Amino acid sequence: MTRFDTLSASTRDAWTGTCDRLCLPPENARRLVSELMLTLEGTSGKHPPRPRGYTDLPAAFHAHVSAFAHSEPAGQAPGLLDLLLLELIRQFERRFTQAALPESLLPYYLENLDRMLQRTTQSPQWARSSRDDIFLKDLGILRMWLIPCASHLVYRHSGVPRSLVLRQAPGNLMRALVYFGLRSHGFAPFLENHVHPAMLSHFNPEGRQRCYALVAELLQRWPESRGLMGISWYYDPAVRTISPHLAYLRDEPERGGALFLPAGSGPDAIAGATATSDTRRRLHEQGRYTPTRYLMAWSRTALMNAHGV
Repeated sequence: MTRFDTLSASTRDAWTGTCDRLCLPPENARRLVSELMLTLEGTSGKHPPRPRGYTDLPAAFHAHVSAFAHSEPAGQAPGLLDLLLLELIRQFERRFTQAALPESLLPYYLENLDRMLQRTTQSPQWARSSRDDIFLKDLGILRMWLIPCASHLVYRHSGVPRSLVLRQAPGNLMRALVYFGLRSHGFAPFLENHVHPAMLSHFNPEGRQRCYALVAELLQRWPESRGLMGISWYYDPAVRTISPHLAYLRDEPERGGALFLPAGSGPDAIAGATATSDTRRRLHEQGRYTPTRYLMAWSRTALMNAHGV
């Protein structure tokens, strides 16, 4: 039995269990999921427009989920989303082959698929909706829009916001214009990395190194990509002093020739920086630390050179 045969058997079992939990006949479940897929990806043979990011889903998709939630008993909508994910897991082998991604990514895909299958056996009260970030990231993984690269997810079709660059202080503005003009040769397209709470077991120096190696493979396959980018509070140089165990997140790309630019603070940056650290939370409450997001942009040539590609 191959790994895909095992995956297929587990998916069938999870589908049956989810239908039973919802008291939904399998044929009705198939019809509902087919209708939902139609709002998500359109008719067969037509390519849906490229999303602007993993959260960019058609309004018709959200409306369909909302209509189902209002027409069925409370708590049923998450079950429909589970069925959608299960259908996409069933299609995984075909989609992975069509995406022509490196085989080196397969273990990280299968790890995430196993997690999603296990989740469908949990209580239907598990809090999620069609706009829930974890659901959207899982959906992106299964549609091959988000690529699991050990410590981070990677979105292929991103770009550096020009507005962020143009509001920099003169010194930073000049550095940025030189970098994007002479190093990356443009602002887009960039690969963009995102953190997934379900992948935190790889969120460590070893996992990050593995992520960069996988990104280097992707850049080799996609010559149009300018490099890797990310925007996060953990690129803030202040984090090196406050949380030295996270210093590697900035130090490694900085040594390899990445550019960093301040991108401002805000509720998201504060929530992210203080959610898991008593130290950062206390310093923020005392007014001694303001979590600030920074852009990290690492040109394809510099990143690939740093990782021997």
